[in-house]
Amino acid sequence: MISSELIFGVAFFLQCAIGIVGNSLLLVLYVCIAFKKPQEKKPMDLILAHLTVANMATLFTRGIPEIMFCSGMRNIFNDLGCKIVMYIYRISRGFSVCTTSLLSMFQAIIISPNNSVWARIKVKAHKYILHCFLFFCVTNALIYIRVIELSEAIKNDNISRYEYMSHIFVVRSLNENKATAAFLFGMTLHDFIFHLLMALSSTHMVLLLYRHRKQVQHIYSNSHSSRSFPEIKATQTILLLVSCFVLFYWINNCCTLYVTYSVENEVEVETIGAFFGGCYPALSPLLLIGSDSRIGKLHFIPGKEKRHHKDFMNGLVNY
Repeated sequence: MISSELIFGVAFFLQCAIGIVGNSLLLVLYVCIAFKKPQEKKPMDLILAHLTVANMATLFTRGIPEIMFCSGMRNIFNDLGCKIVMYIYRISRGFSVCTTSLLSMFQAIIISPNNSVWARIKVKAHKYILHCFLFFCVTNALIYIRVIELSEAIKNDNISRYEYMSHIFVVRSLNENKATAAFLFGMTLHDFIFHLLMALSSTHMVLLLYRHRKQVQHIYSNSHSSRSFPEIKATQTILLLVSCFVLFYWINNCCTLYVTYSVENEVEVETIGAFFGGCYPALSPLLLIGSDSRIGKLHFIPGKEKRHHKDFMNGLVNY
């Protein structure tokens, strides 16, 4: 009979493989577009490039330790290693929340009509992207610095594994000092604000799409619907990304809360929560690659470059 650890190990391995390869490919494509085809570069590319970096950091610091554990390895890190891994994981996860929220807000501003209140911001929005990232980095680094003190490595196999990856230490030490309570409050407030901004911007985009569809319905036929507009397609992709993020984020949080307050040791539930926590970093690059029409036009990818050169030489011979 196949053990649950083997099943989880294979699932985490596939998730990390797909996510790391997909995010790496997407990051390389954005870099190539920026340097080799700058005329096709979009301000949104900078946000998506940072999102891919956050996704890879999340997969490396959460998925890889899960694979190692499911492979039978115990006592993976010492205290210092555990603190570093957990701190990077929490920062990358928080940065992913901020970046996804920024992505939805930026797209909502871009597709807003020129006569709306967002017209002035639309022109200057791309200039403040780097400022936003600097704010995100500093904010998350300060909020989650408490993780360094609260995290510690497992000393023996009798200690439940979920104490290593979950926030059980944070919850149990809530009544010990005000610093821990402030940390929990800051972390909750941080996620609440950015989820609220995501919800507001997504609602705004849905209303704009509905209004746009009503306006062009009597102009375009079914074969030339509003879905053919690049802006509409990009907006639909971002709405799908936000929906996936919120879904997987709250499944992961619900599993973590259940394990944290459960009387018994629920290792499998925590592992399932960890898997859903890695679904967004693994699946988001696939959605972005499938929706970006520029990828098919790139001729500097080795395989495509050879085919392009071969077709060119054949044309010369035929000529």
